[in-house]
Amino acid sequence: MTDAKNNGFDDVLWLLDDYIKECTILNVFILQQSRFGWMELVTPDADTCILNGVTRQTIIDMKDKIEKQFNLKVVERQISIHEVINSSKEGRLFEMFGASTHCPLMPINRVVYRDTTIMLNQEITGGSVSKGLDKMLMDEMKGNGKWTTPFE
Repeated sequence: MTDAKNNGFDDVLWLLDDYIKECTILNVFILQQSRFGWMELVTPDADTCILNGVTRQTIIDMKDKIEKQFNLKVVERQISIHEVINSSKEGRLFEMFGASTHCPLMPINRVVYRDTTIMLNQEITGGSVSKGLDKMLMDEMKGNGKWTTPFE
């Protein structure tokens, strides 16, 4: 991590056999168009290498609501760095972001893997999905925007 910081990076994307696992303290989400044409929000499947964080699980649990609002599929599966690179080269990669309970969804603006650098413009037509999803998460935590206390 110190080497990454010294080279201008904020975090490290951890891989196992070229499959994306997570960042140092963030679960990873990738918004891309699949090769079959639909939009998908992919997060690596939970295994012994991934902390199944509360925010990550909430996003997965809200998949029907997310699919309806953003017209994309929420998919939990293995995804390799090579698939992400190919998606970027083919113009199908739109956003990457990290999720954690301690902060809003954090955009990933640059990914460097060996001799490949991916620069991500986090805005797509109609706005940023991660910003909209972050608002949806906040509304969910607030009970659709209504604060309640045990005394009400």
